[in-house]
Amino acid sequence: MGRMPVFRWVVVLGLLLITVSFGVWWATPGFPELKQVDLTVLREEPDGTCEVRWSDPFASGTREGAYLCDPERDPVLKAPAYRPGTDLGWDTGFVVAEGPDRGALYSLEQDDGSRATVVSDVLVTAGVLLTLVGAMGGTVRSATRASGVRAGVLHRAERGVLRRAERLREAAEQVSGDHERAVRAVRDAWEPLHREAVRERLGRMPAVPSRWAAGLRRLPAGTWERSGLRSVRDVLDAGA
Repeated sequence: MGRMPVFRWVVVLGLLLITVSFGVWWATPGFPELKQVDLTVLREEPDGTCEVRWSDPFASGTREGAYLCDPERDPVLKAPAYRPGTDLGWDTGFVVAEGPDRGALYSLEQDDGSRATVVSDVLVTAGVLLTLVGAMGGTVRSATRASGVRAGVLHRAERGVLRRAERLREAAEQVSGDHERAVRAVRDAWEPLHREAVRERLGRMPAVPSRWAAGLRRLPAGTWERSGLRSVRDVLDAGA
Protein backbone atom coordinates (compact mmCIF):
# COMPACT_ATOMS: atom_id res chain seq x y z
CA MET A 1 0.00 0.00 0.00
CA GLY A 2 1.44 3.39 -1.03
CA ARG A 3 2.22 6.07 1.48
CA MET A 4 -0.18 8.92 2.04
CA PRO A 5 1.07 12.10 0.29
CA VAL A 6 1.18 14.13 3.53
CA PHE A 7 3.45 16.88 2.23
CA ARG A 8 1.29 17.36 -0.84
CA TRP A 9 -1.69 18.10 1.38
CA VAL A 10 0.44 20.45 3.47
CA VAL A 11 1.22 22.40 0.29
CA VAL A 12 -2.48 22.45 -0.64
CA LEU A 13 -3.41 23.75 2.82
CA GLY A 14 -0.73 26.45 2.59
CA LEU A 15 -1.96 27.60 -0.82
CA LEU A 16 -5.55 27.63 0.49
CA LEU A 17 -4.56 29.88 3.42
CA ILE A 18 -2.74 32.24 1.04
CA THR A 19 -5.82 32.40 -1.21
CA VAL A 20 -8.09 33.18 1.77
CA SER A 21 -5.60 35.84 2.92
CA PHE A 22 -5.72 37.62 -0.44
CA GLY A 23 -9.53 37.44 -0.36
CA VAL A 24 -9.62 39.09 3.08
CA TRP A 25 -7.10 41.72 1.93
CA TRP A 26 -9.11 42.64 -1.20
CA ALA A 27 -12.35 42.83 0.83
CA THR A 28 -10.81 45.18 3.41
CA PRO A 29 -12.05 48.77 2.89
CA GLY A 30 -9.52 51.58 2.57
CA PHE A 31 -9.08 54.46 4.99
CA PRO A 32 -12.06 56.87 4.84
CA GLU A 33 -11.91 60.63 4.28
CA LEU A 34 -11.50 62.36 7.66
CA LYS A 35 -12.06 65.81 9.16
CA GLN A 36 -10.29 67.06 12.29
CA VAL A 37 -12.43 68.27 15.22
CA ASP A 38 -11.96 69.49 18.81
CA LEU A 39 -12.91 67.00 21.51
CA THR A 40 -14.17 67.90 24.98
CA VAL A 41 -12.99 65.13 27.30
CA LEU A 42 -15.76 64.28 29.77
CA ARG A 43 -13.98 61.43 31.53
CA GLU A 44 -10.48 59.98 31.14
CA GLU A 45 -8.62 56.96 32.48
CA PRO A 46 -4.82 56.89 33.04
CA ASP A 47 -4.34 54.69 29.95
CA GLY A 48 -6.07 57.27 27.72
CA THR A 49 -9.47 55.57 27.52
CA CYS A 50 -11.95 58.42 27.62
CA GLU A 51 -15.48 59.62 26.97
CA VAL A 52 -15.62 62.67 24.69
CA ARG A 53 -18.09 65.15 23.21
CA TRP A 54 -17.69 66.88 19.85
CA SER A 55 -19.67 69.12 17.51
CA ASP A 56 -20.76 67.29 14.38
CA PRO A 57 -19.40 69.41 11.48
CA PHE A 58 -21.92 67.91 9.07
CA ALA A 59 -25.07 68.26 11.19
CA SER A 60 -26.34 70.51 13.94
CA GLY A 61 -25.81 69.48 17.53
CA THR A 62 -23.18 67.59 19.48
CA ARG A 63 -22.38 63.90 19.83
CA GLU A 64 -20.72 61.78 22.52
CA GLY A 65 -18.75 58.57 22.35
CA ALA A 66 -15.81 56.51 23.56
CA TYR A 67 -12.32 57.41 22.32
CA LEU A 68 -8.66 56.68 22.99
CA CYS A 69 -7.18 60.04 24.01
CA ASP A 70 -3.47 60.82 23.92
CA PRO A 71 -2.28 60.07 27.49
CA GLU A 72 1.02 61.89 26.80
CA ARG A 73 -0.50 65.26 25.86
CA ASP A 74 0.33 68.34 27.94
CA PRO A 75 -1.19 68.22 31.48
CA VAL A 76 -2.73 71.69 31.02
CA LEU A 77 -5.11 70.08 28.53
CA LYS A 78 -6.36 67.57 31.09
CA ALA A 79 -8.81 67.93 33.99
CA PRO A 80 -8.77 69.79 36.31
CA ALA A 81 -6.16 72.16 34.84
CA TYR A 82 -7.94 72.71 31.51
CA ARG A 83 -11.05 74.29 33.03
CA PRO A 84 -10.64 74.83 36.79
CA GLY A 85 -13.75 73.88 38.69
CA THR A 86 -14.79 71.25 36.13
CA ASP A 87 -13.75 67.72 35.25
CA LEU A 88 -13.35 68.58 31.57
CA GLY A 89 -10.28 68.19 29.39
CA TRP A 90 -9.41 68.70 25.75
CA ASP A 91 -7.98 66.65 22.89
CA THR A 92 -8.31 66.57 19.13
CA GLY A 93 -9.54 63.79 16.87
CA PHE A 94 -11.08 62.99 13.51
CA VAL A 95 -14.59 62.25 12.28
CA VAL A 96 -15.58 60.37 9.14
CA ALA A 97 -16.30 62.79 6.30
CA GLU A 98 -18.11 60.45 3.91
CA GLY A 99 -20.50 57.52 3.74
CA PRO A 100 -23.18 56.38 6.18
CA ASP A 101 -20.90 57.02 9.20
CA ARG A 102 -20.40 60.67 8.28
CA GLY A 103 -19.77 62.71 11.42
CA ALA A 104 -18.91 59.65 13.54
CA LEU A 105 -15.71 59.68 15.56
CA TYR A 106 -12.88 57.72 13.89
CA SER A 107 -10.26 55.75 15.80
CA LEU A 108 -7.44 53.92 14.03
CA GLU A 109 -7.19 51.45 16.91
CA GLN A 110 -10.89 50.52 16.56
CA ASP A 111 -10.93 50.34 12.75
CA ASP A 112 -12.30 46.97 11.60
CA GLY A 113 -10.29 47.36 8.39
CA SER A 114 -7.04 47.44 10.36
CA ARG A 115 -8.02 44.28 12.25
CA ALA A 116 -8.96 42.54 8.99
CA THR A 117 -5.57 43.44 7.53
CA VAL A 118 -3.86 41.90 10.56
CA VAL A 119 -5.88 38.70 10.00
CA SER A 120 -4.81 38.73 6.35
CA ASP A 121 -1.15 39.08 7.35
CA VAL A 122 -1.40 36.16 9.78
CA LEU A 123 -3.07 33.94 7.17
CA VAL A 124 -0.56 34.70 4.44
CA THR A 125 2.38 34.11 6.81
CA ALA A 126 1.00 30.75 7.93
CA GLY A 127 0.19 29.81 4.34
CA VAL A 128 3.68 30.61 3.07
CA LEU A 129 5.30 28.65 5.90
CA LEU A 130 3.09 25.60 5.27
CA THR A 131 3.77 25.78 1.53
CA LEU A 132 7.52 25.91 2.07
CA VAL A 133 7.45 23.06 4.61
CA GLY A 134 5.31 20.91 2.33
CA ALA A 135 7.44 21.61 -0.73
CA MET A 136 10.74 20.93 1.01
CA GLY A 137 9.41 17.88 2.85
CA GLY A 138 8.04 16.40 -0.36
CA THR A 139 11.34 17.05 -2.10
CA VAL A 140 13.34 15.31 0.62
CA ARG A 141 10.98 12.31 0.61
CA SER A 142 11.21 12.00 -3.17
CA ALA A 143 14.99 12.26 -3.03
CA THR A 144 15.26 9.48 -0.43
CA ARG A 145 12.95 7.23 -2.45
CA ALA A 146 14.79 7.75 -5.68
CA SER A 147 17.61 5.31 -4.94
CA GLY A 148 19.91 5.04 -7.92
CA VAL A 149 19.04 8.55 -9.04
CA ARG A 150 21.97 10.95 -8.99
CA ALA A 151 22.02 13.07 -5.80
CA GLY A 152 20.82 16.62 -6.22
CA VAL A 153 18.50 15.86 -9.18
CA LEU A 154 14.91 16.90 -8.52
CA HIS A 155 11.82 16.29 -10.56
CA ARG A 156 10.72 19.22 -12.70
CA ALA A 157 7.37 19.28 -10.93
CA GLU A 158 9.04 19.61 -7.53
CA ARG A 159 11.29 22.39 -8.77
CA GLY A 160 8.18 24.12 -10.09
CA VAL A 161 6.53 23.86 -6.66
CA LEU A 162 9.59 25.40 -5.04
CA ARG A 163 9.60 28.25 -7.55
CA ARG A 164 5.91 28.89 -6.95
CA ALA A 165 6.45 28.82 -3.19
CA GLU A 166 9.26 31.36 -3.53
CA ARG A 167 7.06 33.64 -5.66
CA LEU A 168 4.25 33.35 -3.11
CA ARG A 169 6.67 34.20 -0.30
CA GLU A 170 7.83 37.30 -2.18
CA ALA A 171 4.22 38.32 -2.88
CA ALA A 172 3.34 37.85 0.80
CA GLU A 173 6.28 40.00 1.87
CA GLN A 174 5.22 42.70 -0.59
CA VAL A 175 1.61 42.69 0.69
CA SER A 176 2.79 42.84 4.30
CA GLY A 177 5.21 45.66 3.45
CA ASP A 178 2.48 47.63 1.64
CA HIS A 179 0.22 47.33 4.69
CA GLU A 180 2.96 48.47 7.08
CA ARG A 181 3.80 51.44 4.85
CA ALA A 182 0.12 52.42 4.59
CA VAL A 183 -0.40 52.31 8.38
CA ARG A 184 2.87 54.20 8.95
CA ALA A 185 1.83 56.85 6.40
CA VAL A 186 -1.51 57.37 8.17
CA ARG A 187 0.17 57.69 11.57
CA ASP A 188 2.86 60.03 10.19
CA ALA A 189 0.15 62.23 8.64
CA TRP A 190 -1.96 62.16 11.82
CA GLU A 191 0.70 63.12 14.37
CA PRO A 192 1.66 66.55 12.91
CA LEU A 193 -2.01 67.53 12.73
CA HIS A 194 -2.48 66.53 16.36
CA ARG A 195 0.62 68.43 17.51
CA GLU A 196 -0.39 71.54 15.55
CA ALA A 197 -3.90 71.45 17.02
CA VAL A 198 -2.45 71.18 20.54
CA ARG A 199 -0.06 74.10 19.93
CA GLU A 200 -2.91 76.21 18.53
CA ARG A 201 -5.08 75.41 21.56
CA LEU A 202 -2.29 76.28 23.99
CA GLY A 203 -1.73 79.51 22.09
CA ARG A 204 -5.34 80.53 22.73
CA MET A 205 -5.21 79.82 26.48
CA PRO A 206 -4.28 82.91 28.57
CA ALA A 207 -1.07 82.75 30.59
CA VAL A 208 -2.65 84.03 33.83
CA PRO A 209 -1.91 81.27 36.40
CA SER A 210 -4.70 79.00 37.54
CA ARG A 211 -4.70 75.58 39.17
CA TRP A 212 -2.17 74.21 36.72
CA ALA A 213 0.32 76.78 38.01
CA ALA A 214 -0.59 76.70 41.68
CA GLY A 215 3.08 76.65 42.65
CA LEU A 216 3.78 79.96 40.88
CA ARG A 217 3.50 83.31 42.60
CA ARG A 218 0.48 85.11 41.24
CA LEU A 219 1.32 88.27 39.31
CA PRO A 220 -0.95 90.85 37.72
CA ALA A 221 -1.98 89.93 34.16
CA GLY A 222 -0.22 93.08 32.86
CA THR A 223 3.10 91.84 34.22
CA TRP A 224 2.79 88.62 32.23
CA GLU A 225 1.89 90.52 29.05
CA ARG A 226 4.78 92.98 29.43
CA SER A 227 7.08 89.96 29.70
CA GLY A 228 5.76 88.66 26.39
CA LEU A 229 3.91 85.75 28.07
CA ARG A 230 0.38 86.10 26.69
CA SER A 231 -0.53 82.42 26.38
CA VAL A 232 0.26 79.05 27.89
CA ARG A 233 2.25 78.27 24.73
CA ASP A 234 4.48 81.32 25.41
CA VAL A 235 5.06 80.15 28.99
CA LEU A 236 6.02 76.63 27.90
CA ASP A 237 8.29 77.90 25.12
CA ALA A 238 10.03 80.23 27.59
CA GLY A 239 10.64 77.34 29.98
CA ALA A 240 8.57 78.96 32.72
